[in-house]
Amino acid sequence: MGELQFQADLLNEVAHRLDLREPNRKAVESVILRASDHYDVQERTQPFECIVDSATGVGKTYVMAGLLEYLADAENPARNFLLLAPGRTIRDKSALNFTPGNLKSLRPLMRSDPYVITAENFDLQAARAAMDDVRVTKLYVFTVQALTSATGEGRATHVPTENLGASFYERLARLDDLVVLADEHHCYRGPAFSRTIRELKPELVVGLTATPVNADEGLVAFRYPLAAAIADQLVKTPVMVARRDDRIDTETKLLDGVNLLRYKAAAADAYCVEHALPRVNPVMLVIAGSIEEAQEYQNVLDSTTFDLGSWAGKTLLVHSKLTGDAKEEALADLQAVEDPDSPVRIIISIGMLKEGWDVKNVYVIASMRASVSAVLTEQTLGRGMRLPFGRYTNVEFLDTLEVLAHEKYGDLLKKRSVLNEAFIDFGTYAQLRKLADGSVEVRQETITAPSPVFPVLRPPGPVVTGDREASGSYSLSRGTVSVAAESARAGAVVRSSVGMVEQETRTCQAAKHGASTGIVAYPPLPERESLVVPRLISVAQPTTVSLNDIDPEDYGPFQRLGRALASEHSDELRRTKLSACHNWQTVKVRPETAQDSIRAALPVDTPLAESRKALVRRAMSAKDVPSRANERGAAERIVDCVIKAMGDEAQGCLSAFGEVCGQRLVAQISKTLRDFNPTQITYTDDVEWLKIDKIRKAQRKQEAGHADGTFDKTVAFNGWQKNLYSHAWFDSSPEFQAASLIDSSGSVVIWARLHVNDVPIQWTTDGRNYNPDFVVIEELGAERFGWLVETKSDKDMPTAEVQAKRRAARKWANTANSSPQVRGVTWKYLLAGEQDVADAVGSWERLKQFCG
Repeated sequence: MGELQFQADLLNEVAHRLDLREPNRKAVESVILRASDHYDVQERTQPFECIVDSATGVGKTYVMAGLLEYLADAENPARNFLLLAPGRTIRDKSALNFTPGNLKSLRPLMRSDPYVITAENFDLQAARAAMDDVRVTKLYVFTVQALTSATGEGRATHVPTENLGASFYERLARLDDLVVLADEHHCYRGPAFSRTIRELKPELVVGLTATPVNADEGLVAFRYPLAAAIADQLVKTPVMVARRDDRIDTETKLLDGVNLLRYKAAAADAYCVEHALPRVNPVMLVIAGSIEEAQEYQNVLDSTTFDLGSWAGKTLLVHSKLTGDAKEEALADLQAVEDPDSPVRIIISIGMLKEGWDVKNVYVIASMRASVSAVLTEQTLGRGMRLPFGRYTNVEFLDTLEVLAHEKYGDLLKKRSVLNEAFIDFGTYAQLRKLADGSVEVRQETITAPSPVFPVLRPPGPVVTGDREASGSYSLSRGTVSVAAESARAGAVVRSSVGMVEQETRTCQAAKHGASTGIVAYPPLPERESLVVPRLISVAQPTTVSLNDIDPEDYGPFQRLGRALASEHSDELRRTKLSACHNWQTVKVRPETAQDSIRAALPVDTPLAESRKALVRRAMSAKDVPSRANERGAAERIVDCVIKAMGDEAQGCLSAFGEVCGQRLVAQISKTLRDFNPTQITYTDDVEWLKIDKIRKAQRKQEAGHADGTFDKTVAFNGWQKNLYSHAWFDSSPEFQAASLIDSSGSVVIWARLHVNDVPIQWTTDGRNYNPDFVVIEELGAERFGWLVETKSDKDMPTAEVQAKRRAARKWANTANSSPQVRGVTWKYLLAGEQDVADAVGSWERLKQFCG
């Protein structure tokens, strides 16, 4: 066992000179410690390979510069560094980052003064002289293809040249101090890369990526997840943007994007003027599915008829098939996007900009085909995460990135497992730890995984800031021994515990799933009003009908449908911010409503006559409508009833919500037909009184707070305003969403999640009881109404059992209201499907109108 070689003072000096953010300094430290442990302590001889997994936008280029500066100035310096890139775009950007004279170059901060050698100059005499001079630090910047293959792009590096006296590849293989920095490592890991590493025999291989593949988990020496970067305000906070209506046409999508962009520009201009800063021009990145689609979008944006021609001449189309002068011009314009004088405000791309394009003024990402979940889980999101002002401005609209994909919010929530993958991960880093005998060892520490984005889970008690430093950076130390202090102990024997990495990794991954607490009792809250419910007994029997049997006097459900669709018609975009915070050595991500209200692009009105024809066609296609010509007249009467109930809002409402209206009309027709062919229920007239006062008991995770539209079956949620109990748990997502909208209603006095036998309703002759999900008491003016509420999946809604229970519950309500023993509360029953709950968009009033 040897001694650790780590110069803490040198690292501190490098970090100060490069102004490294704390996670980037910690990344450099972790690599150095792990490498020295590998060679100096464990005395291994094979090349050491590790991965730095750092969130996009935090600054991987600074990590590479930090490693280069430290190793080039160490007691046993390295002079040869090979920076590999997955393609020419990243290669060229990387070369510029270390080239004197470039605006983004780090060279003015670097003492090592590396000589940059690329595919264009490696065979020149000046490059040969630098390669031969052991005092000169060399940085070779090449694509991985240029070295892993002896054909194609790699032919030039594998063919011997007169100037070098060998092939460039052979020259690299002879070096005994080669350090490989593999940028975007996830793009090209595999057999060819592994073979190249074996042949080059580098001293150190460091892969840098924000998305390592699962197979490389054991190589991760440092991880700084996106959730931590958001919490530390080192990147913008993503905001998911969804429309409230059904419009998905290209023009509406683009109008929403430029509308957001216009708001961003106004906010940026005001901030720059107030603080005397150079102008920052917010830019929108439009992601197309193909070159043809991209050209279509550019034609729309450049037209004088789109948004009064406001964006004509301000677009830039970039794709992989550009060639010659067109490509060079596009790339030049792309690099100049941050220039205050750049005319470009909208960049249209297919896939070329996923990696390697690092500008800071992208404020809107408009995905025209891919879903939000696809955008969030790819490198695409990283194109807009960087901070244009270098730090948060405390103006929320300037510190957020709008991610616009035009998915319905409900559809977005269904993909929460995919969304979680973009933000949930555990941090890891290497550090020195002091042992009882005075020696120190290298330990791989981990940080607990953050909670899922969907659902939002927050621990009870006040939120604490954790180990956060005054600079606002994310401290990974967790109170462990100071590296600088411990490494200063000259001659200390160092024992290795790096073998614990895999064990700790598995432990941390398992922590993502949580652990159950003990059984907890939940009595009714004493400050809440009492809940008393009538108890009735029921039995069942059948009959049949046709659509034409539905008398216009029975069109009440269709009138309510029309009024519900016309009510609460909001023209604001739904913006959900994915913010993060430190808490108990963890990073927690939570969705919350963004502050600023932004209007959606107004849809082009569809003529009312066209919408009416479409609704009649939808009505005739309903599953339970008999396929006969004489049914059409009845369908037209029903459609006219719905349109009349919408009033003056009919044309605009059907233009915006035509799809939802058609779906709900078909559902209402099918439900009405089933009502006319029911299993009839009869009840006894006896009334008993049930007070909801049982103590609830559960062995579930206990979490504070709840969020609209989210669900976790293992959690007892707190944070209710009207619930009889402090906590409630649910069997399905629709149940949880319904509870959230009930609790947020101003008219609701009290409610409770019902358990088995709280309010049993007999619905079969063999004595089977039905138990609704909720009881709700609301107050409207001077009247009180009691609701029994049931939520079901859409696939279960039409089943005979669900409908029989519904009829029994309605008869229960009628019987209760007819009883002289029941006074002061009018009882009703509401059956809601998952689509009903989603379409209600958080409104108890709207849900009642849909389903009452």
